[in-house]
Amino acid sequence: MAGSTDAAVKGATLRRAGVLAGFLAGPFFLISVGLNTSASIGYLHRLGWEFVGGEQVPWPSSLARGPHGWAQVATFLITGLLIVILAAAVRDRLPRRRASSFAVVLLAVLGVALLLAAFRVDTPMLSGGNPKTWNGWVHGIAFLLIIATGVLAPLTMALAVRGDPGWRPIAVVSLAASALFIVFLILPWGNATFLLAIVTLFGWIAALAARLATHHP
Repeated sequence: MAGSTDAAVKGATLRRAGVLAGFLAGPFFLISVGLNTSASIGYLHRLGWEFVGGEQVPWPSSLARGPHGWAQVATFLITGLLIVILAAAVRDRLPRRRASSFAVVLLAVLGVALLLAAFRVDTPMLSGGNPKTWNGWVHGIAFLLIIATGVLAPLTMALAVRGDPGWRPIAVVSLAASALFIVFLILPWGNATFLLAIVTLFGWIAALAARLATHHP
């Protein structure tokens, strides 16, 4: 009896931590990047960066090489950790399906990819070149993982919760998030549409946290 009570308390604590992490991840990342971009605007313009158009400068990754690089490194680390916590909290709340395992793994991989993005972008990559150092390759791989999981994590989550009344309407929200993420990545408006893709992804994460907060198995 005591063991089941302890497990219930730990489960409730993990759920609250996951809900808080999911709500904080997006606002923290976006506010931090926004403030750092504003403070580093001269550095970004010297690289050829523009919010719409401009050179193909990797942003916000380029901020890690700027005057406040430590802030962007910390932003990647903290945001990644928050998403990993959310994945751990969601794990035992999803329907018992194979798709649920894939959904949790992909959400966790998204968090880990953000953690790996804390390895600074390589200097040649700031001007569209290939990485020359191991940390540059790690960052480049992390970016590809973020893009892949940004599409696949919501998609598999939709499959995992389909038809489950406890998770309604996350299936529809997840499908919409995956589709919009792809659309914003394709649109040719540079960093403006990339920002919209990021906002879409974090919006989905917040919606997942909100449903977790009210979910009762």
